[in-house]
Amino acid sequence: MFTLMHASVHWRTPSLTVNDGRGLPIRQIGYLRSVAGEPAIALITRQGYDVTGRNVTQQDPRLTVPNLVMVHGLGGQVLKVDSVDAGWRLNLPGLAGEPLERWDERCSHWRTTFDTRLRVVTVEENGQADVDIFTYADATADSGQNRRGQLLAQKDASGTLHMDSYGLLGQPLRETRTFVDGEAFTSQRIFSPLGAVLEQTDAGGHQQQSRYGLTGHLKQVRLRLSGNTDWQPVIFDIRLNAAGQITEQHAGNEVISQWIYDPANGRLRSQSSRKGSDPVLQSFEYSHDRVGNITRIEDHTFQTVHYANQVIDGHRDFTYDSLYRLTRATGYDDSPLSDIPGLPQPTDPKKRLNYTQTYQYDNGGNLLELRHVRADASYTRQMRMDANSNRGVRWQPTDPEPDFDQLFDRHGNLLAVQPGQPLKWNARDELQSVTRIHREDGRADAEHYHYSAGARVFKRHETFAGTTGHFHQVRYLPGLEILTKDNGEELHVISAGSARCLHWVKNPPSGVQRIQLRYSLVDHLGSCVMELDEHAKTISHEGYYPFGATAWLAAKSAIEVSYKFARYSGKEMDISGLYYYGERYYAPWLQRWINPDPSGSIDGLNLYCMTGNDPINFIDRQGTTRTAAQTVTLTISPDPSTPPESVSNPRDNPPPLPPPEPSKPWKLRARDTARNAANSRVGLALLPTGGSSPATGAMVAAMVASVGQVVVHSTLFNPGWSPPGSWDPATGGGLPPAEVTQDANRMFNQINVAATLAATLAGAVLGPIVGGYVDDLRDTQNIRAKNAKAEKMIDRIDGLIAEHRVMDQVSRKAQNALRDQVLEVEELTGITWDSMNQLEKIGRLRPLESAVEVSTQTVAVDRQVRLRVPMKARKLAKR
Repeated sequence: MFTLMHASVHWRTPSLTVNDGRGLPIRQIGYLRSVAGEPAIALITRQGYDVTGRNVTQQDPRLTVPNLVMVHGLGGQVLKVDSVDAGWRLNLPGLAGEPLERWDERCSHWRTTFDTRLRVVTVEENGQADVDIFTYADATADSGQNRRGQLLAQKDASGTLHMDSYGLLGQPLRETRTFVDGEAFTSQRIFSPLGAVLEQTDAGGHQQQSRYGLTGHLKQVRLRLSGNTDWQPVIFDIRLNAAGQITEQHAGNEVISQWIYDPANGRLRSQSSRKGSDPVLQSFEYSHDRVGNITRIEDHTFQTVHYANQVIDGHRDFTYDSLYRLTRATGYDDSPLSDIPGLPQPTDPKKRLNYTQTYQYDNGGNLLELRHVRADASYTRQMRMDANSNRGVRWQPTDPEPDFDQLFDRHGNLLAVQPGQPLKWNARDELQSVTRIHREDGRADAEHYHYSAGARVFKRHETFAGTTGHFHQVRYLPGLEILTKDNGEELHVISAGSARCLHWVKNPPSGVQRIQLRYSLVDHLGSCVMELDEHAKTISHEGYYPFGATAWLAAKSAIEVSYKFARYSGKEMDISGLYYYGERYYAPWLQRWINPDPSGSIDGLNLYCMTGNDPINFIDRQGTTRTAAQTVTLTISPDPSTPPESVSNPRDNPPPLPPPEPSKPWKLRARDTARNAANSRVGLALLPTGGSSPATGAMVAAMVASVGQVVVHSTLFNPGWSPPGSWDPATGGGLPPAEVTQDANRMFNQINVAATLAATLAGAVLGPIVGGYVDDLRDTQNIRAKNAKAEKMIDRIDGLIAEHRVMDQVSRKAQNALRDQVLEVEELTGITWDSMNQLEKIGRLRPLESAVEVSTQTVAVDRQVRLRVPMKARKLAKR
């Protein structure tokens, strides 16, 4: 065992926290080891505090200066944050803490105006008044539409959003978005009393209907296109386990997807998708290490290929360092695509080979080198980091030293996708445009973006061929994306659960059906691996490298795959090759974000790092914070404007507090106090045993004798402990004659011995009485009886299990009977190693492998039921 541990990268690599005298964490120490057997490197993260205990500096193990420096106001609020990655920002709050004015390092300035209810009314940006305008209803507004006091209109750079009516919980029921070109689109929704969307009519007139289970999880989604009368089922019969993880769902194309989890820890073990008796469409099996990191993914639908002296069998392996950063990944890919950023194109599956990627990081979490090893095409990609920040760019040893002040703006926003392709950012650090081709005459192939309240609502891509210009643009609306092109094509993309409906309203491309319902099969990260049509036929099949780049892509046709919108982690890739996550953009060819985290250091001091360099086990849903990727859940998703307290979520809606307990009589309170004292650590240490045992008598006698000694010494004159002046002040402090002192000492010792003897005898007599009382408080006799009964039952169950092991077939009824007996034992003694081992043995009695999964899952459910329902009630229910 020692040899195995010593051979691991995790050998002696604890995580330590050092606190100062105030209990504030001033150092976090992590130990880095990438190769087993090498010495570990201590990485120290430092925090600094002022005299009031407020955090003022944070520094990572790599830099020599703090990553973050914070200045606080007199009230404790943060006024200024200076980041080496994102620059500084200064905030001037009002009396109520509202942000009145803000400045930043890019010389931007905002002034916000509030009304008397502290609602934002206008925002002034860089001297331009009324960049954002918010209009609210007063008390005279139509009460039938619940508009009083609510937001009526919001005007910003993207256009205007009008709220026409509200629900009882404050959700907008009807809203109209008008873009800057004058086009207006209206969306309507119907909510349940708990705040879940029941029905939605988008701007194209298409309707979605959602239904939920008793626990609030999504149960069914139906779709009805504009002009149709029939509802089309999209997903239905969604089933969850007790932990809220999805275990099964049925799609409208008759494909059934299933997920199986380890009942001991809830980790995803496998997922599969299949239509009826047809061949399995998708089947992934996951292996984990002891802390839950995925170490292997087996694709059981992969057809083994022998090519170029290799066996390509569809498995992928992953290795991590002691900080759980990905250091090595193996898999398979087609001939590497061009390194030029952009949308991936279908690859040649005939040149599919195994690959190995290794990753090297610096002490700040920056990926410095990616080495890709393949039989016919290997390469190495390196990054160069700024010495004073985490800003980095692609670099080769033959390149000149990069000028980071020219490659990034003062807020750390990357200024070019690659040389000749600039990125433009607005004052709010939102990507405004990407230029693909720049021309001297001013015309450029570029993509432009508009945002509203921080979310992207419009995208337009323009290209030029000679003097002819072309464009296609996308409007993002609730539940609908409208794509239009200069050739008259108009496409409505309706998102419904895990499916997307592509409905061409005008001029569909040749060779494509006018209405397509595409169903996505995803992996544990939510990446769209397969797209299926309404007949479960494959439209596209895509694989990804660990950090999101496409490893291979197979498609029914090039025109079909060009309308694939959801890719890695379920996100949309733009023509520039950037993934839009909601809060910022991700560059898969750089394996990092192109701008700092807008939420600050909430996800670490490196503001460019993608999921802590562990893209196999974590995802980032919005571009701000990484979350575990394996917990697949389906619950009510509130609308962005829905108050959190209106959602059926136990964490957001805690149950009401129970009524106060009635007052107890003083006798019951005294008994409760005595029981708590007897069962406390002190009580168990003083009286570990009870009853009339000699140990109890000796302990009680010793305690009573000690009390007697204290009483004697505190009440009687002790000659041996008395200084000379305390005998007789009249003698001038001298001692009396020897016979007097001897008589006094003799008398004191006689009294002391008599008192000690009496106390010891009293303790011996009281010992059994006190022991019996303690046993009564601890319910010792009942516990002993239960343990004795449980031991007999355990022996009997072991015998029955041994008898059933020799049988060829064991019925489900017999298994349940054995399991119920084990649960009865756990009712008596609680869950023990013996009971757990017996339950595992019972689960292995049936010869079918599926029975193991069923039995272990049933055990977990039975244990939860056991905690809530008494055994007698379960027996009555069985009768």
